[in-house]
Amino acid sequence: MRTLTPPATRARVLLPDGSAKTVVDITRNDDGQIVLHIEGGSAYRADRCERVDTSRITDARRAARRAAGEIQAGGDISQAADELGDALRYLAQADPDTFEELTAGAPRVTIEVPRLGVIPGDILHHHGARLTVLDTAVSPIDAPQWWADVLGVTAEDRQATYRAPWRTGISVDYAAWDMVTVERAVPAFPA
Repeated sequence: MRTLTPPATRARVLLPDGSAKTVVDITRNDDGQIVLHIEGGSAYRADRCERVDTSRITDARRAARRAAGEIQAGGDISQAADELGDALRYLAQADPDTFEELTAGAPRVTIEVPRLGVIPGDILHHHGARLTVLDTAVSPIDAPQWWADVLGVTAEDRQATYRAPWRTGISVDYAAWDMVTVERAVPAFPA
């Protein structure tokens, strides 16, 4: 393989399994196909990946701020929690640094959402344990399937499930209406 010029910006791409990762290098293989080298050491043909739209980061940050304010004000928070989830899901894909800035150490609210509404950073109540959602996506391979990489929050949660990160998944048709309980970070924005 010969190395091409690495991307000037660390481009975010959707991989074939639906997850979003950062490209760290680009090469061309012996067959002339462009290969994207992804954070963590994996590589994928470029024609099997899709670039993540990063044009809405500012809008998503504003939407997260507005929704977080509505949740903090109290009352019926279901719509605001959905809007916050949409904004944070987008930021987790498009700009993980902003996502981490907004959610790290943020207070949480416990809500019920369809399984498809679970986002990275949520704490999912599942199998009698509390599981930190590390990543989630819908895999378009074969029959569409919702999946989440999870890890028990405490040693007891890991003992009740698995000690290392693991993947749970179900059909998208089922995930669309299967309601689950999550604890979602609610970013605190300066006034």
